[in-house]
Amino acid sequence: MRLKGTAGSEERLAFFHDANKRIGNTLDLTRTCREFMDVAVPRLADCGAINVPESIMTEGEFPAHPAASPVRRVATAVATDNPWAWDTAFPIGEIVRYPGHVLPQGQAMAMRKPMLVPRLDQAAADDSAQAFGREIISRLLPGCSLLAVPLLARGDVLGFFVLTRLPHSAPFAEADVAVVEELAARTATCIDNARLYIRERYTALTLQRSLLPSCLRHPPGLEVAHRYRPASALAAVGGDWFDAIPLPDDRTALVVGDVMGHGVQAAATMGQMRTAIQTLASLDLDPGELLARLDHVSHRLNPDQFATCLYAQYDRADGALKVASAGHLAPVLVDPAGKAALVPVVPGPPLGAGGDGYEICEAAMPAGSMLALYTDGLVERRGHDISEGIVTLCSLLSGAPRGMERICDLVVEYQRPVDEHDDIALLLAKAV
Repeated sequence: MRLKGTAGSEERLAFFHDANKRIGNTLDLTRTCREFMDVAVPRLADCGAINVPESIMTEGEFPAHPAASPVRRVATAVATDNPWAWDTAFPIGEIVRYPGHVLPQGQAMAMRKPMLVPRLDQAAADDSAQAFGREIISRLLPGCSLLAVPLLARGDVLGFFVLTRLPHSAPFAEADVAVVEELAARTATCIDNARLYIRERYTALTLQRSLLPSCLRHPPGLEVAHRYRPASALAAVGGDWFDAIPLPDDRTALVVGDVMGHGVQAAATMGQMRTAIQTLASLDLDPGELLARLDHVSHRLNPDQFATCLYAQYDRADGALKVASAGHLAPVLVDPAGKAALVPVVPGPPLGAGGDGYEICEAAMPAGSMLALYTDGLVERRGHDISEGIVTLCSLLSGAPRGMERICDLVVEYQRPVDEHDDIALLLAKAV
């Protein structure tokens, strides 16, 4: 039943109570917009759409000039007999600019106040059709009543929504504006909370990517391939990293690690760890001594921040492999015949925990062998023991030789969970 602006206090309270329960239950901005549209249509209008600046959607940042910036139509709702026509006219996901001097939607953003058009005439409908380049709009809008309302939070414009009533419905009146503005204020606060989350995640992800190698140098005697997949948009960025570091005498250090925690702090610590390992590797230390020194560095950097790390040294001359682990998962070694097994390295304490030392495990890695280093995001599943994921990984790596890049793609695609709550890092190195 349509909620009128003249509705009694009890009916309005019931409406807003329902809205509060349904809008903003997560930090997912797109979902919040959908929840808003579900509340607004059909209680307030026959059709509606909510638009958010593209810079907020991607980076969580306000545009420099909101009224002139592109906005994304994040969510729509239609309660009419011809929903496909409205979807064709105003498709979800479209990124557009609303000219503030022509359309009421743009005026709402530019002037930061609701714009009410009791009935759109043919000329106004034609203006919209011309602005969007869709003739169907000039057939849908004549006679409709339109209300465009900016989304304002903490003095900033977060976008706007537009509600439309068809010609057969009662037009919007000034009394409706107060109801819609109150709903807009509540929704804007939820959207701003989601925006702040997007901004922090984008900052952390940008920092993390800038600190990870975009491409690895080709170490002597090794073919390497790697994949890094950040957690989903609803999970905080972590501190996974990997590296391949050339050493003297045709040797190579292979590294993978995971800083515990999430967000900017974890990404920053990851960068410090990666830099420290590269510096320590230049001293030509054995894996156990390197991790012991890295543990001291980690504790000095932040005594409350811990990380796991696996450090391996490959010697091209004799195919020898030395591995040490600071609380990290054991790597998988695939022999030339295609049989995969875990390297029996004994994990020491995580970095930053102040361990007594790290044991070195030695193995043979002849030509045709492949070593897989990875983080726990590749093998962990909710409700399953991590050992199950490791067994599956070994199975995927076993068998006839395949291209390294293809192996990376298949393993990550198969192992990545639906609920992506952790980063994934995978580093493959094949002796050639």
